[in-house]
Amino acid sequence: MTDEGRKVSLKDQPSFRTLSAPDAYPRTTSSPIRYVPILMGDEVIGYLWAAVTDDAAHYVAREGAGDAGRNGAVAWIQRLRWAKANDLTPVRALTHWAGDPEDARAGKVSSAEPLELPSLNALKALADGD
Repeated sequence: MTDEGRKVSLKDQPSFRTLSAPDAYPRTTSSPIRYVPILMGDEVIGYLWAAVTDDAAHYVAREGAGDAGRNGAVAWIQRLRWAKANDLTPVRALTHWAGDPEDARAGKVSSAEPLELPSLNALKALADGD
């Protein structure tokens, strides 16, 4: 029974609410972006990006990577929150993990220098189209 006096069933849908979460970089920008491919083995599973002229950064899963790309998002969001909490600029966060061994969930940052695109939409098109 609940405090309201009604029985709770296993069929009841739980409700969740976030009480607190670490600060994060904004997830959108109208600025040109820099990005690095995220690899799992030899496959690109997504792209870590940062705005050139503002404080935005995030991860875009590569559509063709399936679950590996989507699962990588969870790990990269955590890493970007860590970077924000440790005062890394978004552009610096792109290369912070370069050279680290591959993580089973996050993959690894390619060791290449960041590439640049004119917009976040251009990166999303790249992620959806390959």
